[in-house]
Amino acid sequence: MNTLEKMETFIVLAECSSFTEAAKRLYCSQPTISHHIQQLEQQFSSQLFFRSGKQVELTKQGEVLLQYAKQITHLVDEASIQLKRVSQQEQVLSVYVSNYIAGYYFSDILNQFHTISPQRPLEINSYCYSDLIRCFQEGRTQYALMPIYPEDDYIRKNFETSVLFEEELLLVLPADHSCANRRLLYARDLQNETVLLPKSEYLQQYVMEHLESRQVKARFLQMSNFEMIKQAVKSHHGIAFLPHGAVKEEIRRGELVYKPISSIQIKRQNGFVFRKNAKLTQEDRVFCQNVEHYLRSV
Repeated sequence: MNTLEKMETFIVLAECSSFTEAAKRLYCSQPTISHHIQQLEQQFSSQLFFRSGKQVELTKQGEVLLQYAKQITHLVDEASIQLKRVSQQEQVLSVYVSNYIAGYYFSDILNQFHTISPQRPLEINSYCYSDLIRCFQEGRTQYALMPIYPEDDYIRKNFETSVLFEEELLLVLPADHSCANRRLLYARDLQNETVLLPKSEYLQQYVMEHLESRQVKARFLQMSNFEMIKQAVKSHHGIAFLPHGAVKEEIRRGELVYKPISSIQIKRQNGFVFRKNAKLTQEDRVFCQNVEHYLRSV
């Protein structure tokens, strides 16, 4: 009989103060309970209970052991829970992806992956760019599907990148904007416009540098995400440069209009960012290959 089982007997007996009741709770005989307690008393060279007929009461030594016995059984239970959790995590493919790609491209990606690996559970962790960087720093993931900015020193020094697609940031206007019927705009047409920007410091930098290099004086306002910016543009709060994937449906429905600008073309890369020397599982590689095949054809 191992020590842990004897500890469990000891705890039950301490709680009910009765050999008879302890035997009932543990579905064993009273002699078995007595034998377990005797073994513990011999092991620790201490009397653990005062006996008075069928009732028992903890000694001071027994009170000390009870505290440790409860800690031991709690740790064993906690270990069991953590081991089960790890086993479940090993079966789940955990993917980290930017909010943009998750929101506008992942539906088709997930459908394709389910066709290839229908039994494989997939956990999607969607974050903004800065939070994905934090996930890397905290060691939560070895790779992510996200925007790739060559200006980011942390990524350039510590990671390898695989560009899967590059897209233009389109100038979008309300459908009834004064320039909506023009085929081509010029930088001067954006003078004194309110330009809505996302939180991404790199996208802000791209837009502002392009406009300032052409002496465009505009008012810049920051908003939380692409969805909020689209709603603000529709409501005539400004114009915006947004990725094609984020606005293609609104353009198709005529809710927003896209206008090319002579001599201004702003692009952003998207793809995988891998920690250098990262060891990916077979499931990770299959997923990445599936995503690459889809996004390179977008």
